Amino acid sequence: MQTGDTFYVPVGNKINCIENLCNEILFEIFDYLDGYDIYKAFSNLNIRLENLLISSSLSMKIEISSNTIFDFHYKQFLKSNKHHIISFDIDSQSTLDKFMNLFIIDSLFSHLESLVLNSISTYKLLIIIFYLKSLPYLSSLSICLNKCSHDLGDIYQIIFHLSLKYFRVAVPRHPHLCITIPIAAQNQFSSIEYLLIYHRCTFNQLTSILLHTPRLSHLHCFNIIESKGHSKSELMIKLHNLTHLTMTLYNLEFDELEEFLLKLCSQLQLFHVKIESRDRSYLNADRWERFISQNIPSLIKFIFRYTDTIDDEFELTFYHSLINRFSSSFWIDRKWVFKLFIEEDELIYSIRPYQETWIDFQEYLHINQDTKNNINDSLNPYFPEVELSIIGAGLTENDEPLINKINFIFNMTKITYLDIECDQMTVSMLITILHSLINLNSVRLSKSALCQQMDLSIRDKIIFNAFLNTNKISKITLQNVTEKDQIESIFKYFPRIHFFGLQRVRDANLKSVIRYILWNIVDNNISHAMTICLFCDDAKYNKIEKLYQTIDSKKLLKNYTIRRQYDRSYIQWK
Repeated sequence: MQTGDTFYVPVGNKINCIENLCNEILFEIFDYLDGYDIYKAFSNLNIRLENLLISSSLSMKIEISSNTIFDFHYKQFLKSNKHHIISFDIDSQSTLDKFMNLFIIDSLFSHLESLVLNSISTYKLLIIIFYLKSLPYLSSLSICLNKCSHDLGDIYQIIFHLSLKYFRVAVPRHPHLCITIPIAAQNQFSSIEYLLIYHRCTFNQLTSILLHTPRLSHLHCFNIIESKGHSKSELMIKLHNLTHLTMTLYNLEFDELEEFLLKLCSQLQLFHVKIESRDRSYLNADRWERFISQNIPSLIKFIFRYTDTIDDEFELTFYHSLINRFSSSFWIDRKWVFKLFIEEDELIYSIRPYQETWIDFQEYLHINQDTKNNINDSLNPYFPEVELSIIGAGLTENDEPLINKINFIFNMTKITYLDIECDQMTVSMLITILHSLINLNSVRLSKSALCQQMDLSIRDKIIFNAFLNTNKISKITLQNVTEKDQIESIFKYFPRIHFFGLQRVRDANLKSVIRYILWNIVDNNISHAMTICLFCDDAKYNKIEKLYQTIDSKKLLKNYTIRRQYDRSYIQWK
């Protein structure tokens, strides 16, 4: 039975060998295999499979690598199946040379749709492109150049004459490229709809490329750099079909980005931009709001990442004081979440469309699906105001100057969620960070943040006690915990929490972990309503009954419930 593009085997029909599958399902399986592997596995088995291998409906994808042996059988296979091959993926120049000593990619590969050429020279590419014009079905071309001795504009102009829908070009490790393309003459336009550019270019060079691609719907450009000594192009780029734009910018000012976006004449639905620049005006949330509202009103997804390097030249600016505006109603209404990251010596400002995270495991616990859908519509109060993630090798007392430099930024935003995932972190640094975040509501810590005993200096004790007396933390999740003391310290220092989560618990340890958690709750006289959530990938559903028995036999709780949802076990009581 067939529904759309998916095939189903009717219930009750037992299939005990692969040759009993219908042709459609076999072809679907073949789509995931290399063509030569299909040939070796199914040839000379029986008449039915032999007929399948010569069927006009059979399509083959071929990957040729440096490990491929061009022996007699492989050559015969390629020669006999040219009309079945729909894609080639060739991994290097040397592999391509071996192939081209035997074959030319010409019109005999009559059904070739996709070609991937890795680590190829411009000279060899120009030879191949000459023959590609004879391929009627070629729609996808991906090239990675190991050298670029030519003007890259010449290659673009030749590519534009192919009937492609998808084109990906990469020129790694090449700091300076010449890209000269004349203004398109009438009717000299490319059919490309998906363009992925992995090489350095300026906005002017990108403009000269885009003037030839009016059908473009998806553009990805990952290395846009500042233009030195060149006048700005005033040409408008009419890309009325462009809906998805992804860019990475280096050392460019916000003004330059705005000017380019205004030229596009497009209806963007997704805009993804990563920025490394000293221009802090990118942090002006109100400016982004105005620009999007006035010029990109159809935008559905906005993904933004701006990197601030915290070095000796780092200075706080007026724009840093505006980042709290990324949590205004404009962003909340669109479900675009503002988040901060600390990675080594970088402070990263991020905006992404809202998606469920570890936070939601806590918030949605008592909520039925209808209510949850309503919350997803309104997001408030479950929409996090700001989340801070600290990721990397670790933070020690040596990094305190870094925290001091950005402490002002912490005060400019209402950070309510903290996620720490470091290989190492001293307790002193953890206390310093917690004390700096006065609005914290939820915290997730890796084992490293609690890997030491709480033997504090007098200074740290004063800071920690001040924090404990004023903190608003009600939800804590631990991951990668190896020592029971790490659990004990949570209930000792945070007796007011209403949610405690423990990630990556093994099924074999589930009962003992729960007993230990509940004993700590009793020892610390915690009597208010609470939820315990244990993330256990390999837990069995019949463990719930055993958990009831364990809790009841020890008389650890009254009026509680246990339930399982996916890989999480919840214990709740009021």
